[in-house]
Amino acid sequence: MSNPIDFIPIGIDIGSLHARVAIGNLTHQNAPVDGLVDTRPLPDIISNAQGSRYTLALVGTDNAEADGNADETRHIFGEAARRALAREKKPTISKDPSSMVRELVRSSSSVAKDDDAADKASKAAAFFSHLTELACDASSAHPAKLRTVVSVPVESTPEEQAAIVESVERGIQEALAARFTAKEVKAMKKKGDDEPSVMAIITDPAAVCIAHGLTEIEHPGVVDLAAPKTGTSSTWKHALVIGWGASGLTATHMCRKSSSSSLLTIVKQVTDTSCSGTAIISALAKHCASLFERKSKVSGVLESKKACHRLEIACESAVRTLSRAPTVAVAVDGLFEGIDMNVPISRPRFDMLMSGILRKAETLLETFTGEDGVDFDVVLMAGNVCDMPSASNLIRTKLFPNANPGRADVPPDEAVAMGCARHAASILSCDTHSKHGGKRTDDNGLGPATRKVKACPLTIGICRVENSKVNGDVEKVISDTAVPLVEVGEPLPVNVTRKITCTDGEDSWLADSYIAIVQMQAGAAGKSKIIGKIEKISLEDKSFEITMELSTAGKLSLSVNGGPTAAL
Repeated sequence: MSNPIDFIPIGIDIGSLHARVAIGNLTHQNAPVDGLVDTRPLPDIISNAQGSRYTLALVGTDNAEADGNADETRHIFGEAARRALAREKKPTISKDPSSMVRELVRSSSSVAKDDDAADKASKAAAFFSHLTELACDASSAHPAKLRTVVSVPVESTPEEQAAIVESVERGIQEALAARFTAKEVKAMKKKGDDEPSVMAIITDPAAVCIAHGLTEIEHPGVVDLAAPKTGTSSTWKHALVIGWGASGLTATHMCRKSSSSSLLTIVKQVTDTSCSGTAIISALAKHCASLFERKSKVSGVLESKKACHRLEIACESAVRTLSRAPTVAVAVDGLFEGIDMNVPISRPRFDMLMSGILRKAETLLETFTGEDGVDFDVVLMAGNVCDMPSASNLIRTKLFPNANPGRADVPPDEAVAMGCARHAASILSCDTHSKHGGKRTDDNGLGPATRKVKACPLTIGICRVENSKVNGDVEKVISDTAVPLVEVGEPLPVNVTRKITCTDGEDSWLADSYIAIVQMQAGAAGKSKIIGKIEKISLEDKSFEITMELSTAGKLSLSVNGGPTAAL
């Protein structure tokens, strides 16, 4: 089996319109994190052969170029596949998304199988093989060295998740077969390089949180039990992830129980498909077609499938340009009946065209601003639409002006891919992958990093208690001074090591105090109690190291200064 450091962490974002691939960074995984300030290097987004940082997630076939073999099907991807649809006068991808990769994976799953399921599975695998080739060219590694994390929508079923894992694995095998002979592939298997490539599947909102560093755990280097407990924290508890892309607007309320937990919980999610990026492009296309017909004195532009394809491509490019420029010209040579189209669009005119969609988006997002007792610490954006100034102003300025925006260097349209790559790098940098050898450990076809986890139901901490304190005073001491080591919501099993100082200035306070291990039910002071004490620490010691471990079965054990382990 290969060393995890030899692998390349890859993140794949298969959106409803575009796909992106990012390469994670295995270095700087242990860099310090100060609350919401995350300065770790971001993953690199891979460019395709055309130099674009995204690839249209569309698969087509081109039998005419299959090396003269009529029985061989050659798959084509991205804009080449869209041009093939235009030549064959088929409906545009906005009207018929059946050839998009997400739809191919969904159709090939066991839930939605149809007569063409095998062909669709083959197309999906071919697209992932194409992405694998891009990752290999960018990282100078062969396909067997890639270790992947893939994002999926929150609503995806286990069958669809298993289907995407199967498609990615099959795509990597096809990339291997294209680069190496059967004998060389067999030799790789003997060396242990045939381990599963997909280490984890995460949801899109979780990937966005990871990209912005919200799952990084902030731990103090030394715990001072004599210092007063502060009531302020720079960490977050509630985050709103706004994913606004081609398929619609999705707002997800994410929550974590404590600053020492990396376990994210989805509290609420609302989706509106009428606010989609596709709807915005369609509105611009109708406006341009109307002006073109009026100026050229023709009709039926949108009834021509070839013209629709070309106009849709031009409008997609125009929308992307308007995110960074005040004006753009939507130009198509020979759009209809040999007549060229050139329609200037200003940003105010574009904002007016999408005003109805913005009002719908505002209505949806206002349901989160009025949530009882919830004040979002962080509001993150993802998706191409969030690049538009009118959309970002609605979110940042009008609805959530006081929320932390996350990292400014994470582009909204690349956040999901970056989060997947960061998660892949995190898995490879810890012991989880190497301990299991990257092998499947469950029945879902997923790696060990995607297993179901148990969360700690209570908080366990440590505090200093003076010998003179009676029972009533002890509860107040716990609520005022206890320092949590294992907090509610933290994934189990958990192993925590902290260095504890036991001096007040130059003098040790161990002579008139003892160190208590305390249990707090969801942090409530009235339910706190002492479950153990740490004794036999030399009065001459100014500090000691404590290691606490809580198993999935709920068994708590601890050791001091690397000594024997005691069960509580």
